[in-house]
Amino acid sequence: MYRLTLYMVLLLCAGYAYSQSWEEAKATGEATLDLAWYTSRPFIEQRSGRLVGIEVDMMEAFKEFLKIEHQVDLTLNWFEDVNFPTIMDHIKESDKPNIFGISAFSITEGRAREMKFTESYMPDITVLVSSRGTPIVRTFEEIDDFMKGKVAITIKSTTYEQMIMDLKRQLGIEFEIQYIPSGDNILEAISKADNRFGFIDLPIYLMLIERGGNLTRQNFFTIKGDGYGIIMPLNSDWNIPFNEFLKHPDYAAKISGSISKYLGHELYNFIDRVYDSNQLSTSILTKEKEMQLELIKNANLKLQEEKLIIRFLIIGMVVTLFLVGLLIWLYLRNQRANQKLSEQKDQIELQQTAISIKNEQLTNRNRQLISINEDKNNLVNILAHDMRSPLGQIIGLSGAISNQIENLDSHHKEMLEQIAKSSDRLNQMINKMLDENALEEHHVMQERVYVTQLLEDVVKRYLPLAADKKIQIKLSACDDQYILTTDHLLLLQVLENLVSNAVKFSPKGTVVSVEAQCTDSYAAFSVKDEGPGFTEDDKQLMFGRFQKLSAKPTGGESSTGLGLSIVKRYVGQLNGELELLSSKGEGATFIVTIPTT
Repeated sequence: MYRLTLYMVLLLCAGYAYSQSWEEAKATGEATLDLAWYTSRPFIEQRSGRLVGIEVDMMEAFKEFLKIEHQVDLTLNWFEDVNFPTIMDHIKESDKPNIFGISAFSITEGRAREMKFTESYMPDITVLVSSRGTPIVRTFEEIDDFMKGKVAITIKSTTYEQMIMDLKRQLGIEFEIQYIPSGDNILEAISKADNRFGFIDLPIYLMLIERGGNLTRQNFFTIKGDGYGIIMPLNSDWNIPFNEFLKHPDYAAKISGSISKYLGHELYNFIDRVYDSNQLSTSILTKEKEMQLELIKNANLKLQEEKLIIRFLIIGMVVTLFLVGLLIWLYLRNQRANQKLSEQKDQIELQQTAISIKNEQLTNRNRQLISINEDKNNLVNILAHDMRSPLGQIIGLSGAISNQIENLDSHHKEMLEQIAKSSDRLNQMINKMLDENALEEHHVMQERVYVTQLLEDVVKRYLPLAADKKIQIKLSACDDQYILTTDHLLLLQVLENLVSNAVKFSPKGTVVSVEAQCTDSYAAFSVKDEGPGFTEDDKQLMFGRFQKLSAKPTGGESSTGLGLSIVKRYVGQLNGELELLSSKGEGATFIVTIPTT
């Protein structure tokens, strides 16, 4: 009683302060609506201290609509009423045009004579539901037996109560009617005993089925109403903007989205579709079967998941036991190993004495090998230098004979050419041997190197050999003024070896590309050919001394197997990096990166 009195006082005060019509709201640009509500899931309820539900979302969308379409700032003043019937009483008795009733009100002729309704925002279908296990009535002859001892569950002043009364009057059968508070759930009340029945909205019943509920729907007395609407006093003109709001395409879509959110998209679409169906009961029965089959399917899936989990748990237990056993075995094994290690310790100490003696012997042997290697290098240098002079004479004499004797037959000319070529190959081998031995003694100099000039000198040296094989050498250098501080001789040897190999192993009619990219911190040189490339085995061996790889020179040139080992060492001495990009049959690209200082 105190709550009702307090509510009326607040309502009267609110009416005094904010009572206004739609016309007045348009004139002032602002308005307040008093919204009397009571719990009716899923249309409106309170969760965690705030209102949620289909009609709550709808009123918020209406507020936005008035602001955008009519430039009216709307304030929503929510009041929780005592119960469902009290809301209708307050609406009937109020002379305020700006009070709404919010609690899933079904539109009926009787109510429409006492209150004003907005247009329907959602179809209204009501079904008769009975307790679990109740037999389904298929003929009117079975209705008498069904009603015996049954109790009807309903809420006062609702369409549910009106339908119960109509059913009682039409059948001429007496049965007990039990009323529950308007905030209670009719389906929950029916499920508490095995002799109850009552009317409930189809969406609420289907939501129960979707959650796995198991009440019985009776096929007879499925009723299509005029839909759900918002109620207001008869003198109110607020139905005008609200009906406009319901018809607006954008906001109609928002309302549909809100209904789908609370009922589920599939369920809402079904209710919207079945409302105009001529086979209403059949359509609902089909939907029930679909939902029940889906529940069975989900239950089977869950059962399979549980079986799978149990299987994994069993496997996990087996694995755990195995690991525990393994740990015990490892522990025992470790204990035995420790014992063996203790026994081996004494043996190791004895062996260390022997190793010390052998180390001394190896040191002496190493000194001997170093001395022998030095003698070998000196001998190689002496032999190479001594051979250079007579070899140079041979090359010179063969060239002089070729130039002076014009009437030699082709056979003798070919012999002279073979002498020149063999001499040249021998000369190259001597030069490589001297370079290889000089590697170990060369002192790295820091001097100014003009990169472009260096590359041009290297390319010019190999142009005649490339021309004989119809190989084109393309040069792309840095700026003419770019200077690199490094050892000129070592860098020259690196580039000559790479260009020489590229020309030597490239097929006729191909291209060798020599490029340089220069920055403030480094210069990067690349030599690219279209030769046979390197196999994986070649890449493992290519930097060793005197290594013969799978590729063969394409013009019959000689190869000592020293070139790449020289390149590798020189690049290392220049603090640079050497990279090979190659696959078998796809050519090779060597990239040498030298820091600027």
